[in-house]
Amino acid sequence: MKISWPTEQREKRHALIEAVRLTKDDIETHFKESEEQGHLSQATADALLAAGLLGLKLPLELGGAEADPVTQMMVISELASIDTSAAWCAMVSATNVGSAGAFLPDRGIEQVFKKGNHPMIAGVGMPFGEAKKVDESSYEISGKWPYGSGIKTSSWVTAGAKVSQKVNPIEIRAILSKDQDQIIENWDVSGLRGSGSNDFAVESVRIPEYMTWTGDDSPKRGGYLYNIQRPAFVVFGHTGIALGTARRALKEITSFSQDKARRWPGQNTISSNSIFQSDIAQLDLKLRAMNALATQEFEEVWQYAQEGKKLSEKDQAKIRAVGSWVTKESLDIVTKSFQYAGGTALNRNNSLQQCFRDMYAAAQHFMVSGTHFESYGNEYLKS
Repeated sequence: MKISWPTEQREKRHALIEAVRLTKDDIETHFKESEEQGHLSQATADALLAAGLLGLKLPLELGGAEADPVTQMMVISELASIDTSAAWCAMVSATNVGSAGAFLPDRGIEQVFKKGNHPMIAGVGMPFGEAKKVDESSYEISGKWPYGSGIKTSSWVTAGAKVSQKVNPIEIRAILSKDQDQIIENWDVSGLRGSGSNDFAVESVRIPEYMTWTGDDSPKRGGYLYNIQRPAFVVFGHTGIALGTARRALKEITSFSQDKARRWPGQNTISSNSIFQSDIAQLDLKLRAMNALATQEFEEVWQYAQEGKKLSEKDQAKIRAVGSWVTKESLDIVTKSFQYAGGTALNRNNSLQQCFRDMYAAAQHFMVSGTHFESYGNEYLKS
């Protein structure tokens, strides 16, 4: 769905956050359906599309929001505070929609974004597939890709592939219609169940060159946002996932603690215990510190992008480390909140259990792994 977003940054940020809040009832209503069936409910996907949230990174000229890094983080965080799986699918699709919108040739844009509509796009950019040139204007692609988050409710799928050629080997990103791929039903997990991150495969599918782009291509559309290279380009969303899930867990245990007693001598509720009071204060301050650091660093990235500067190796490593640190500390907030809830949190319908499962699943992603601390430490010591 094409939506006209404000051009001024603060107004756009407010409009996007308000759009998230308008999806809240739909997402909450269909959360159990997503969990039980192991993929995003169609109603939730439709709500995300109708709100225009999948155009978060889409170039303005295609009707997208082309939001700055902090706004991206805030939008995904707001979604994660409702349902982490829905936020995860929105994050992945927004990146794929934005990349396709920025890099596809015009003929590809005409097919994927027909009549200005913004589709839901799943996919994996890593070159797990193989492609060969069939003629001057098409490729044949085969392969299997893991973790196609949101694939069952998507209209299109992106797939990274290495092109088999003796001279100047390249990697391409291909975009295929939903009926060209085979979904492998292997998403049977505890966390992020509703994301439906099944593997997918294609076998000898022929695609025109105008439905592909390479990692070396310059963006054909879009402004400052596309001056930000990967992997920083995708860290903002992962950071939002962690912040929103931690915020939800903290809110849940705060509410729960005021009604629940845990048999401490002389104490009526968890909230009246001094140890809990100390812990909840520190968890709140930790959440505020994480948000402040991420905001500061992502604002700096945006300033660089507006000045046409490329991030240095050290800056790239720092941004990845920020995402990893926020995720690591969010795990602590979620874990402690879960533990304070006691046996009640073991109930499948308990929100803290969902936060616990989803946060640990999200933290398994390589983009927020602990290896990024090592990379940043190495770059930091060089300076």
